[in-house]
Amino acid sequence: MKRILLGALFIVLIACGYYFRGYFFETATETGAARPLAAQPVMVDVAVEMPAPIQVAAIGSVQSIATVMIKSRMDGQIAQVHFKEGQEIKEGDLLFTLDDRALRAQLAQSEATLERDRASLQRAKLEVTRQSGLATRGVASAQKFDDVETSLAVLEATVRAAEAAVENARVNLNYATIAAPINGRTGSVALKKGNLVKATELSSSIPLVTITQLRPIYVTFTLPERHLAELRAAAAEGSLPVVAIIPSQPQTPITGALAFIDNQVDVATGTITLKAEFANDDTRLWPGQFVNVTLTLGVQANAVVVPSAAIQIGQNGPYVFVIKPDSTVELRLVRVDRTIDGRTVTAEGLVAGDRVVVDGQLRLNNGTRVTVQRPEGATPPRPQPVPVAER
Repeated sequence: MKRILLGALFIVLIACGYYFRGYFFETATETGAARPLAAQPVMVDVAVEMPAPIQVAAIGSVQSIATVMIKSRMDGQIAQVHFKEGQEIKEGDLLFTLDDRALRAQLAQSEATLERDRASLQRAKLEVTRQSGLATRGVASAQKFDDVETSLAVLEATVRAAEAAVENARVNLNYATIAAPINGRTGSVALKKGNLVKATELSSSIPLVTITQLRPIYVTFTLPERHLAELRAAAAEGSLPVVAIIPSQPQTPITGALAFIDNQVDVATGTITLKAEFANDDTRLWPGQFVNVTLTLGVQANAVVVPSAAIQIGQNGPYVFVIKPDSTVELRLVRVDRTIDGRTVTAEGLVAGDRVVVDGQLRLNNGTRVTVQRPEGATPPRPQPVPVAER
């Protein structure tokens, strides 16, 4: 009897479930349709069309335009050093004085010899005049007149040789004082007062001091040869500005101009050497120092620019999420040209006015509905020539 009752109860439950199945499924479907997916919060900026500099960046080294190693051109003892190590000097400033007593004595001797030879020459001239008169009257022989003329010519040559000896002695005496040939800054002094120097070792001896020019100064850097064509075209139109930034002082860039393009490409590295000249009035640039260099080749008038935070990298390359009028996003591939001070210039994929997502991309897919968390900012300021990533 119990088995019959349990069987009947089971059949009733199955029948009730079958009868109410439509109600439960329809309710669940209606509930699901009434709860669409929530919009994802994002931050947005606008692609703008603006002038953007065409720049290339490199690492450069500071190089002095002129460096002179001071050496002695005579043997002698250093009598006096007239400057301090590391001192700023000007062209013509006295640096070293050597013991010149022997040279002064040699000059005095040469001048005395010259005076003697000049006196002999004067006597010979008088003798030629006297013999010429005697020969005219037939008193002196022609042989005698020829002899005095020959003596006169010899003495004239002797006087010229004595004059050359005097000039040579004066030049040697000038070598006893060593002056600065350029403006610049002195380095370490190798030999101090009292040391002996030799002129016979000019090619191998250590310089007395080295003078390095600081104003103006060069910054040398290299660029890949792919930039050569546009570099030459831009240089033909006028001077190209170059900005150097010392890594420890990024807020104070230094402005100069391109001064030199090498006449050949380095076949080993595929690069071309350039030099930029800087006035360096404040001597912030120091020879041997490394700096970040940015060369401006021109200005692109109608560049489409977006914040660099909007650019994402995927399997198919760079892309951005563009907000459509229905508040959904579209994944759009773009071609990046260059980056300028936190903003990216795009070559393809965007037009001015496109709204792009700059934060919150990780929660997005193509077609995701979004809501903007903050008001869109005003048009960004025009980018300034600052160090940028190379194209």
